Amino acid sequence: MSNILEYKKYIAVLNFSAEDDAVVGRVVNSNAIIGFHGNHLAELKRAFEDVIDAYLEACEESNIEPEKPYSGKFILRIPTQLHKALSIKAAQEGESLNSLTVALLESGLAGLNEARTLFP
Repeated sequence: MSNILEYKKYIAVLNFSAEDDAVVGRVVNSNAIIGFHGNHLAELKRAFEDVIDAYLEACEESNIEPEKPYSGKFILRIPTQLHKALSIKAAQEGESLNSLTVALLESGLAGLNEARTLFP
């Protein structure tokens, strides 16, 4: 069962709110605060699409650039020794620190997904 909706590259996570007696959704890949709610799946999907369309329309009317989902950049703070070890490994492999880090993240994510399949 998935608690994720996607529309126009915006991704929302759904959670049940006992307090509101409804399912609430929150867009997670934008700095803009975008939320919605509904009582059943069709209503949630419609509310999500409506709130995204309204957000994009409001940005256009106000001549504001909407928050772009995932720029492809993020700041990661790591221990100095790990930074050093990664830099050395990248140099030994003849690749950039960025490309090595991306490969390691992809490998780790694939392993995590595999582990979740084997041990749900």
